[in-house]
Amino acid sequence: MNILSSIDELRSLQRPVHWAMGFFDGVHRGHRRVIESASTPGALRGVFTFAEHPLALLWPEIQPRLLTPDAEQKADLMRELGVDILLRLPFTRRIAALGPAEFLNILQAACPIAGISVGSNWRFGRDGAGDTDFVQEYAAQHGIRTCVQPLLEQAGETVCSSRIRSCLAAGRLAECEEMLGRPFSICGTVEHGQHLARQLGYPTANITLPPHAALPPFGVYAVSCRYGDTTLCGMANIGLRPTIDETEKPIRLEAHFTNWNGDLYGKRLEISLTRFIRPELRFDGIESLRKQIALDLTRL
Repeated sequence: MNILSSIDELRSLQRPVHWAMGFFDGVHRGHRRVIESASTPGALRGVFTFAEHPLALLWPEIQPRLLTPDAEQKADLMRELGVDILLRLPFTRRIAALGPAEFLNILQAACPIAGISVGSNWRFGRDGAGDTDFVQEYAAQHGIRTCVQPLLEQAGETVCSSRIRSCLAAGRLAECEEMLGRPFSICGTVEHGQHLARQLGYPTANITLPPHAALPPFGVYAVSCRYGDTTLCGMANIGLRPTIDETEKPIRLEAHFTNWNGDLYGKRLEISLTRFIRPELRFDGIESLRKQIALDLTRL
């Protein structure tokens, strides 16, 4: 899959593109239907999206927390769907000011559009003026195929990123997995910490989480992780480590894998949450924490 970050880069393509368009946070089952429908004989399969959520620029006070804040994870999920081109543009004031026709004209001038696939609730362009009716009218005038996917439902409710975020915040992991089509996972690069967990006898892989990440309730979870040909299993704490005195308190994921003793520093991991064990707690000392970790491990 070729990842592009500007419309000008499209000019080098030798074939037209059938675009799936949307922000696709979480790349959930509904998103997958849109992306998989982006198929026209002789055309490349493309995804058009933005590097950051438009609300982060337009109305930062109401921007949502993201299910896939890690750009590589989001790209990997699209790669698995057979996407040829991922166009991931920075969302700027200039782009926000474009009307829907201006936007599509710019895209069409850079590389012929073979088709456009969107969800039925998709809107784009200045003030959200473009909708699916506009897309179909524009496409008819320019000989472009369109595919408007109806919203996917589960248990009588729409599968959407906002509903998944709500379920995740409430700790309903099974519902999240149903809508995502996979366990909820967190991606990041393992970094050095205080090495306290190693002193306790339970070394951890530590990942600092971005402030705009959608997360479940702070606590301890059973987790798994693919690393090369190995599936690592264990548990992870997500939260602020209230027992530990620190000047700064970033939100971290600290995973202890029961079947791994090697060095994971600097490695990028995708850690799947499979089951909630207990909420994050403050202990009266390190020894109490050590005993609790030993008890937690018996619950895996």
